[in-house]
Amino acid sequence: MKQKSFLIIALLFIVAGRVGAQGVPAPDAEISAEDAKVTGGILRTPLLKDTLVVNPETGQEEMVSIVKDHIDIPVDELHGDVQEAVSRARARAATRASDYMEYANYYSGVSFYLYTFNYPSIDKEGKTVTLSSLFAFPYFDDDDLKKDYKFNGVVIGCHCTITSNKECPSMYVEDGYFKSDVNMMQYYASFGKGRPKKDNDDPAYYNIVVMPDYEGYGETKYNPHPYLYQELTARQVVDGTRYGLALFKAGKFVRKDDYSQTTAQKWPNCMRTDWGVITVGASQGGSVAMAVHRYIEQNGLDVRDELPMKGSVCCDGPYDPVATLRYYMSEDKASKHQAGWLTMPVAIALIVKGMLDTNPLMMGHKATEYFSEKFIRTGLFECIENKSNPSMEKTTSDITDHLKSLYSKNKDLRDLLDSDGRMNLKYALTPTAYEYFSNFPTEVPTTRGVMEDLHRALDSNNLTKNWTPKHPICLYHSKRDTVVPWVNYESAVNAFRGPGITLYLDDTSNDKDHQDACASFYFAYFDTAPDINFIRRLCGYPTD
Repeated sequence: MKQKSFLIIALLFIVAGRVGAQGVPAPDAEISAEDAKVTGGILRTPLLKDTLVVNPETGQEEMVSIVKDHIDIPVDELHGDVQEAVSRARARAATRASDYMEYANYYSGVSFYLYTFNYPSIDKEGKTVTLSSLFAFPYFDDDDLKKDYKFNGVVIGCHCTITSNKECPSMYVEDGYFKSDVNMMQYYASFGKGRPKKDNDDPAYYNIVVMPDYEGYGETKYNPHPYLYQELTARQVVDGTRYGLALFKAGKFVRKDDYSQTTAQKWPNCMRTDWGVITVGASQGGSVAMAVHRYIEQNGLDVRDELPMKGSVCCDGPYDPVATLRYYMSEDKASKHQAGWLTMPVAIALIVKGMLDTNPLMMGHKATEYFSEKFIRTGLFECIENKSNPSMEKTTSDITDHLKSLYSKNKDLRDLLDSDGRMNLKYALTPTAYEYFSNFPTEVPTTRGVMEDLHRALDSNNLTKNWTPKHPICLYHSKRDTVVPWVNYESAVNAFRGPGITLYLDDTSNDKDHQDACASFYFAYFDTAPDINFIRRLCGYPTD
């Protein structure tokens, strides 16, 4: 026993002394819930209705459960009697419904809590910064507890690329969007989006879910977002997870008279004995999920009781930024990509801006060294920087519409843009940058220079290098993705195939472009969505 304790202490000292490959300090060996703060909370009850929907594969109508509405009750109004509070809230909601008779056909799903909290982490300079996060977990009534319902595990939900603060997880409670990945990931804390109620040990449901905002959103909406600075974002997400769990263990998320303070729901009694941590994300979230997986392993957090890893679930993520830029410059028949054209131009602005704002190699450089005067005039950088202004912020879809409008109103931009909002890199980049992108060196440069520094900065964020995963990685990717291309999947598969590495792959069930592919990852009317099957597979649970 003493020998084991000594070994753990020794490991903590080793971990505490590490500095990551990008200069990001290792996580603090110990944290305290007193350093974090709960900022709000609701109990959410989904309202569903069985609805006939045409199955596109069969052409036949089938009955499916659809979330039609939800009831939100501030936690301060629960007063200990949750079921009674939900009944009262539903009655009030029914009286406000436009169709009272239709509302009567809705049925309640499993209620779950959604809390927001702030926590300390570090910024690019290693200074303390206060970040924000969403935290979800299911509500179990007395009957559930008698039937051995417990929290099956911890899911770290990593959100996709966003360009407006209203899309970040901590804003979801206030201004949630049904089709967002945050909306989909909240159901890991419930029993999904339909009936019948899932088995109590189904690892895809009844989980604690932590969804950090990332720096640049939520509490830090005025800060630049370190886009694709993988190790820094991973550190910040891991800090959010650790502080969220610390708050939960300390009973900070619930009222003292609430059911969750009973013995049956106190840590660790509320968790299954084989619980573990799974990271999940799509698009940028896919790469963050992989980066968090790597950070937990490389800093020894998985060998402690704190964050016992099960694995990661990654969809259409930019794991290899340099390969992504090479793809943009090339023709690709499989995805029908036209060489030199960007389907989602804001992506390259986010990538380069992220490096300029945060990567040490890029501190002396400016956007005008890489982008043409015409590109600057499109206002893409202003669109990104306006994320903190409610009257000016734009989603990625809004930005595409903005580019379409520029095309229609400005004839001098029609060599740069097309009517679909796509962009021609020949006119978007400076001649030097275009030449370098057109002939990307196969070897990472060792010298300094305008393009060399960008190349090295991007390569330092390649998640497929210098790492041998100890826990399984699940990869889902569309071959038709023109924003985060298939080459990212290939880079990961080629890097992680080897002795002792477990990969679960899904590369055949999607033929959509980026945004639709990511939506299909989380959502399916008639089949089990890929994210659910991957989570089950990581936990050794039967899949469909």
